Amino acid sequence: MDTYDYAIVGNSAAAINAVEAIRERDAEGSIGLFCEEKYRCYSRPLISYLVAGEVKTQGMYYRPSDYYRKMLVEFHPGERVVSLAVSKKTLTTAGKEKAKWRRLLLATGFIPFVSPIEGLEEVDYVTFISWDDAKRMLGLTSKPVRALVVGAGLIGMKAAEALHARGAAVTVVEKLDRVLPLALDDRASELVAGRCREAHIDVVTGLSVSRLEGRGGHKGKAVLEDGAEMDFDLLVMAVGVRPRTELAEAAGLPCERGIQVDEYQRTKNKDIYAAGDAVRAMDIVLGEPSINALWPVAALQGKYAGRNMAGEEAPYPGCNSMNAVEFFGLPVLSAGIVNPPDKGYQVIARQDDGDYRKVVLQGDVLVGMLLAGKIERAGILTSLIQEKANVRRMKNSLLDEGFGHIHLPRAVRKERIEEAVAGLKVAEAARGRGG
Repeated sequence: MDTYDYAIVGNSAAAINAVEAIRERDAEGSIGLFCEEKYRCYSRPLISYLVAGEVKTQGMYYRPSDYYRKMLVEFHPGERVVSLAVSKKTLTTAGKEKAKWRRLLLATGFIPFVSPIEGLEEVDYVTFISWDDAKRMLGLTSKPVRALVVGAGLIGMKAAEALHARGAAVTVVEKLDRVLPLALDDRASELVAGRCREAHIDVVTGLSVSRLEGRGGHKGKAVLEDGAEMDFDLLVMAVGVRPRTELAEAAGLPCERGIQVDEYQRTKNKDIYAAGDAVRAMDIVLGEPSINALWPVAALQGKYAGRNMAGEEAPYPGCNSMNAVEFFGLPVLSAGIVNPPDKGYQVIARQDDGDYRKVVLQGDVLVGMLLAGKIERAGILTSLIQEKANVRRMKNSLLDEGFGHIHLPRAVRKERIEEAVAGLKVAEAARGRGG
């Protein structure tokens, strides 16, 4: 039985950033990394670009082929962990292999949620969250097809765009009243839907699929709740995702709507940590733990989990939900609260020439933003949200095209300049040491 100082279940953003954080503090401790996929770490957000032909296979990887060897990591690809024996500090894979660990990280991510639809079992549908999903889609679109995408969230819309790029005739069906309903508001959603329709993607909102009829393989017919019928050669189920908590639950760890962790990314067991898309960690805008299934959030959580696994006591600073994506040339960025739940928020919005900008405030604190088209000021607005900055004196300037650091209070500008200078000195010192 192999024994590791650090065992990691997962191989995406949280896991890789944890490895690097561990190695910064512990150069020799043994690390074993287990994942059910057979690939080395790759960028999941790029699978739609792979299908569209904008990224080649080699471009999917974000670490070199010798990464695990150089990081002194024993990599176990294609070895799904199926159980944990917490008292013995062991894990078991689907192949019956066992490994012992001193500290464990669960970076298990999410899996597709497929809503029950009458007749779904008759159709060989595809999902769209992994490289294998992308390969299946590529194999099924070697010739023009009629594609039906069920779900107009981020995954569904990127699948639709990728299929369109491959020459498919695409229809998107969303049961809610707009596309990207969780990430955008009515106006921004309509801008995205408009771009899709201009590209001849049919977008149907406010209706769900009530029944499916299989016609062999991937072909079939969908019947909507209003009786409309749609034939398809390829069905993509992109209704949503759910956190993979089965390992944690079976180990007796609290998992209410996601794996629960403290400010150090520790679970209820002091030697088991968790990070990434399956974890409820602090959302600084909401002021409470939440799942933010986003790549930068997973990476940051993994970094702090790794630091603490290696002996630090570094509290995770929290993050907020942020989406940055582009549809048919329209860049869209949202962060924090974009659809206020009640009248206790102030909304400031501007729209002109196809561009849309919006900020959401709670009192004098910026808690959300939404930019479609012109997104040049996104960086400073995001930092103001992250810092919970008081923006009382600059409320009327937040959406100006020229808004920048000059609008911040003098004391804040001075502090940011000092931080930047300090960062440059650190970088210069590192270069002097050959770092």
